Amino acid sequence: MNHKHVAIIGSGVAGVATALFLKKAGIESTIYESRSAEIETGAGFLLSPNGVKVLGEIGCKDEVIANSTIIKSICQINSENEVEAIINNYNEKHFNAPLINVMRSNILNPLLKEAQRQGIEIKYSKKLISVKQLSNSIEAFFEDETSIKTDILIGADGTFSRTREAVASSAKLDYIGMWGLQGVSYVEDFEWDESSSYLYYDENLFFIFGKAHPTNKLNILWQAFSMRPEKLPTKYFEKANKETIREFISKQMNGWKVTKNLRRMIENTEMFFPRSIYEVNDLPMWSKGRVVLVGDAVHTANPFLGQGASFSLEDSMVLAKMLRDHDYRDAFYYYEKDRRKRTEEVTAMFQNVDIELNIEKKINEYKITWEEEKNDLK
Repeated sequence: MNHKHVAIIGSGVAGVATALFLKKAGIESTIYESRSAEIETGAGFLLSPNGVKVLGEIGCKDEVIANSTIIKSICQINSENEVEAIINNYNEKHFNAPLINVMRSNILNPLLKEAQRQGIEIKYSKKLISVKQLSNSIEAFFEDETSIKTDILIGADGTFSRTREAVASSAKLDYIGMWGLQGVSYVEDFEWDESSSYLYYDENLFFIFGKAHPTNKLNILWQAFSMRPEKLPTKYFEKANKETIREFISKQMNGWKVTKNLRRMIENTEMFFPRSIYEVNDLPMWSKGRVVLVGDAVHTANPFLGQGASFSLEDSMVLAKMLRDHDYRDAFYYYEKDRRKRTEEVTAMFQNVDIELNIEKKINEYKITWEEEKNDLK
């Protein structure tokens, strides 16, 4: 289809991957990022096989895997330092791609490098203020008093998306009763299996960590989560200094009978990424006119599900494919039809915690075929 140009708001994983898939589909795009440069906004994540396979479609899989750790097992240990379960991981065998523990920079940098190689422009210091729907285009207005006109606008601007307001002003961002905290660290003597991910927990705190790079000194990625009915004040959590956060997470582990190296991970962490966790509600549609949403802008994923980045990558591939094959109205319709069903089904399975539903199989057997689909009318 003849989409002359697409503007993408946001240069995170969803935004850059979308630009790369659009390029693959023969559609030019420009990325607009509110920050002055690409800076760290998160430590990292576990990327499941469905996300890893999507990276292979844009030529970034091998570099990302080379700068991550393949997870072969997950070990669950209680606060008394007793191993309660070891779950072996056979993703490579069953789904032809590994589960990896990866720093955010080591997935985003290969995407950015590939975007630069393909001539995709990223314009920084472009904070979106508002959007105006025109008869044959979209006009986007930025905080620096500039504006652009484009055929299609894609909001890949994350949980606190400004683009979402142009799709459904009634949409709500609700706190789900949980906070999360991430960090990147090291210990001099890593006493655990380097191909395993470890989950330590009690009734209040979940602390997950593992190696996330084969050689870097700062190669331990850790994440902590806890339920809290009332949101922590931003000034005391997201905007707190690192010593305050270090003391906060250390107190959560009071009474834990665990190895000293676990506490040293906290002591050796210099950059913390705290966040209250939200979900998008009351979003009746994923697009309006020539504006459409991808990634966390449209569906925030529960961190325990571990699908935030993978869902974003899937969104990017499906949307680009649909824009290649259809006019924008049909493209947005088929994109939402596929992706809303997918994300809602997986989330419902996770919430029901029904092992018979086999959520891992459901997540990783999902396939996106890049080739154009056959005409059903012939």
